[in-house]
Amino acid sequence: MYISSSSNPTESRPIALFTEKFGDRVRFREPLAPYLAYRVGGPADILVFPQNEEELLWLSTTAKQLCLTLTVIGVGTNLLVRDEGIRGITISLARAFQDISLVERPAQQDEVWIKVGGGVEKPRLLEWTISQGLKGLEFSAGVPGTIGGGIYMNAGTKYGCYGDILKELRLFDFEGGPRQLARHEVHFGYREQNAVGNALVTSAVFELSPGDSAAQRAEVDRIIAERAAKQPLDFPSCGSTFKNPEGHSAGRLIEKAGLKGLTVGGAQISDKHANFILNKENASAQDILKLIEIIREKVRETFAVSLETEVIILGEDSNP
Repeated sequence: MYISSSSNPTESRPIALFTEKFGDRVRFREPLAPYLAYRVGGPADILVFPQNEEELLWLSTTAKQLCLTLTVIGVGTNLLVRDEGIRGITISLARAFQDISLVERPAQQDEVWIKVGGGVEKPRLLEWTISQGLKGLEFSAGVPGTIGGGIYMNAGTKYGCYGDILKELRLFDFEGGPRQLARHEVHFGYREQNAVGNALVTSAVFELSPGDSAAQRAEVDRIIAERAAKQPLDFPSCGSTFKNPEGHSAGRLIEKAGLKGLTVGGAQISDKHANFILNKENASAQDILKLIEIIREKVRETFAVSLETEVIILGEDSNP
């Protein structure tokens, strides 16, 4: 996100500076594996848990002053961090922007708007809407991660995606500070959007509608059972590794290429769903990356189709 790192972030000055500002909400040379769904990944030079936009502004200014890079993570459900870790400052939103509230607006019987912090986890928001009798988020049943990450990836299922219900978006831009966007200013596509870029989502307003909590609960349970029947959920993974190419299913291409069950080190292409790479037995990030490259090469060679990763790969590469 920023200028490449030129100063050592673990020298005494940065340590004192960050400790004074964040106290026990900052870690140095912190292994990231425990914070990520894959349970792999090297250390972050500086891992910070900010709580508000003022602290984000401080981090932005300080990163520029110290010539340190900034990297943002949510709860790590769609991230693969290399074994060498992340240099500079890593910002975790696991403790920030956690509010959920109804938005006051002129009464319309078929519309209810809610405001959600970008750090709210998707399952928590879904449960809140069910408790309030609000429908529109059932598509997210069984989908992990934060709302900010969901908007960044336009996460969704065959039942819908976040772009379908978004009305307003508030971002924190590390170059320009906070900015507010209306829905018409944001273009959503398959697993993408054009607004967030190197900023982060601090809040979003969604349009839902009145529903029946019992009916919503039944639908959510049905979708979760459907996902569990088709997807391997017993080992750490980041869900779908690759986006579906136009006109194709990535999982079917990988399966037809004869790669189901292939193992590298502790990582394995799932026997149940070929678009899942599992951390089966204390895998390294490099094990997973090797499988990603094997899949890409084999699918390209067999079907002349290029696969693009859905999982986001971060961190220092010792073998560029």
